[in-house]
Amino acid sequence: MKMVTKVAYANMKYHKSKNILTGIAIFLTTLLLFLVPAVGFDSVELQFAVTNKLYPTWQALYRNVDTDTVNRLRAHHDMETYGLRSDVGKIANEEAEISMYYMDETGMELYRIELTEGHVPKEKSEIMVSKGMLDSLGIHAGLGDTVRFPVQKYVGNQLDYIQETEFQICGFLPDSEAALENQTYMALISREYMEEIIPGEEIRYRFLFRVSADERTEIDKLKDQIKGIAGKFGISEAEIGFNDDYLYANYTDPAQLPIICLIMLVIIVAGVITIYSIYYISMTQRIQEFGRIKAMGATRKQVRQIVLREGFCVALIALPLGLAVSTVLLKPLLLYFVNMAGKSAFRQGYEEILRNGECNLYPWWLYLLTCVVALVTVYLSLLHPMQKAAGISEVEAMRYQEKQSGSRERKGYQDLTVGRLAKTNLYGDRKKSVLTILTMSITGMFVMVVATALSCASPSESADSDLYGQYELSLDTESGNQEHPEKEWDRVIANNPLTAELKAQIERLDGVERVETFTNVMVESDLQYQGEIAANQVLGLPESCFEELKKGIVEGKASWSDLLEGDKVIVNKALLYWCPEVKVGDQIQIRIEEEGQMVSRDLEVIAIGDYRFGLTGFCDLIFSKEAADSLLRQDCTGSFQVLAEKKYDAKLEKELQELAASSGLVAMQTWKEKYDFWKNSMNITQIVCIAFLCILSMICIMNLINTMIHSVHIRKKELGMMQAIGMTDAQMAKMLRMEGLFYTSGTLLLTIGAGSILGYPVFLWMKAQHLYSVTHYHYPTEAAVIVVVVMVAVQLLLTTALARSVKKESLIDRIRFSE
Repeated sequence: MKMVTKVAYANMKYHKSKNILTGIAIFLTTLLLFLVPAVGFDSVELQFAVTNKLYPTWQALYRNVDTDTVNRLRAHHDMETYGLRSDVGKIANEEAEISMYYMDETGMELYRIELTEGHVPKEKSEIMVSKGMLDSLGIHAGLGDTVRFPVQKYVGNQLDYIQETEFQICGFLPDSEAALENQTYMALISREYMEEIIPGEEIRYRFLFRVSADERTEIDKLKDQIKGIAGKFGISEAEIGFNDDYLYANYTDPAQLPIICLIMLVIIVAGVITIYSIYYISMTQRIQEFGRIKAMGATRKQVRQIVLREGFCVALIALPLGLAVSTVLLKPLLLYFVNMAGKSAFRQGYEEILRNGECNLYPWWLYLLTCVVALVTVYLSLLHPMQKAAGISEVEAMRYQEKQSGSRERKGYQDLTVGRLAKTNLYGDRKKSVLTILTMSITGMFVMVVATALSCASPSESADSDLYGQYELSLDTESGNQEHPEKEWDRVIANNPLTAELKAQIERLDGVERVETFTNVMVESDLQYQGEIAANQVLGLPESCFEELKKGIVEGKASWSDLLEGDKVIVNKALLYWCPEVKVGDQIQIRIEEEGQMVSRDLEVIAIGDYRFGLTGFCDLIFSKEAADSLLRQDCTGSFQVLAEKKYDAKLEKELQELAASSGLVAMQTWKEKYDFWKNSMNITQIVCIAFLCILSMICIMNLINTMIHSVHIRKKELGMMQAIGMTDAQMAKMLRMEGLFYTSGTLLLTIGAGSILGYPVFLWMKAQHLYSVTHYHYPTEAAVIVVVVMVAVQLLLTTALARSVKKESLIDRIRFSE
């Protein structure tokens, strides 16, 4: 076997050009095999590290738990630790959201709440606040100072009237960047104060807890355990809240492994196809070589080992190089992705952990996994070439030699042209030509499928899906705040700020094409969500929207006259998630409160439609505008949808904002806001996919390079003889370009054709899953053009380089050439 290794090593050095290509393919495959799972694993680990550093540490909570249930839950044998939080009320502030809580010490620990100074509230008048909260109220006070806050306590699920209450500041909480940016703060009060303002029997807690579990416990099983405990104490699933960030950071997620395995499988397939193609194409050239080796006494097993060890010799050079380059690239890649995430406390935590080396980015098992998978990839690539080499007999090798010397019949031509020469060449080894095209096309088709997904998930399309026009002016309402009853929906529509005068003002602004009016009516229905009567929104659309309504119907049918009648309705498909029993032909009863009386109306479901969020919003039942307006005497205009000449116009946006602010109780959304949100969300995904596809494409191009080099190499003698009888250098270069063009054309035909066809089902799946709010199919024209340009450019550069390399040798040397 020592001799076998020597022969394999000698072969590796002798067939240098082929093995360089193989080495590049193995290097790129190793690069992907390491970086893809490493970036994925390290991103998750960094996220988990930041989560464990900044986020609450409770696994789950039970809402609306009374004191008796709290005492019984404490005694449950699965409870590892538990704490209490009670939402007492709010401190009224127009500029910021300030929640008032009671928490016990364990609850504060589970929420990671630490004092910057002072102590937790113990006396009735004590309160713990933050500097940012005081600033938002315009109060300057220090530790021990007495201040007055406008307190609104909760009565049931509603906020009571404001009561000015005097407190003494006993401690200060830190202000996070997120709290300062979003203007959301908390104030902690004592148990004594909570029991004074809320009767004991009305106090409800959020029971925060962790159950006993180790890190190998699967998240789904842990959630089932928590749901089981809730069931024993009569707590419904609707009252359970899971701290998913903490759960995914500390327990096993069974969904992660299949995703990583799928990506690695794609890489393995691309690597196997490329390396196999390189060895298969060169095998015809080496039939005589293996025949001679067998004639000297080598067994089939030894021949297989020679091929295998030759491949592994190349792998032992390319694999460590791939691991080394991957290791160097990993940390800069992670920092690059972190910097793209924008400013946040989470990003700062990422950077701090990365720079301080608090998280192990290079686990030993990742290197072992990469090595094992890369070597398995090489082994799978060599299986067929090994069998083919071992199956060559001495007699077959001699016959093949005879064929090489001139017994192979070729189709003759009376007039020989460069094109006919190229055709004869390609036709002479049809199997090699087809294999090259197929292996390159498989990777190309995958590129087109991913490109289709990326083109359909464009930020612009997603923003279009989320908003009907470019601007939306809607009612700014609030429910359950007794201090602001004027924000209740029924009070707002009694003096609706979305008036005909406001609409006319908007239509007169430069850049506005038209304004559509949508009607929204709040109703109760006999539909039930999780056993409770549902509150639904009825949406009334103008006739200009009917074509889109009609196109979105997936079951049943509707005409505009049906929707005008007022007793027929289209159901938004999103409702079926909560009420899957709803079907075409059903009767739904709705109830509307008017002047203190509930008025009922029966509606027939005539169709079910699947619509973009920008058209229907959170509305489940769709009428014509006229039918929706007839439900109440008041003006139920819910929004003005402004369609403008441009997607974004800074001047127009400012003018609309001023109109909204002056109208009162009017909120505005813009297409630009939606676009910026989706652009930030998709940015990293697009870059990762593009980088991944670029490396896969490089692996794929190795096939073309190998085929062309091999074709020229074995025909050096033939090319020399043809030039000796008059073929010019230009004609030889043209012939090589025509051969390369054949491979390129065949590859592009399959890549663009089949890849485009396969991409459409991916779009349909994304649309059905509402991924990135995808609604329209967009052909990846840019990706197709790039694939064509790159393939043609590589082919032209390669054939030019090959023609020049051939010309460097003299005609005598080429004619004497013998493999």
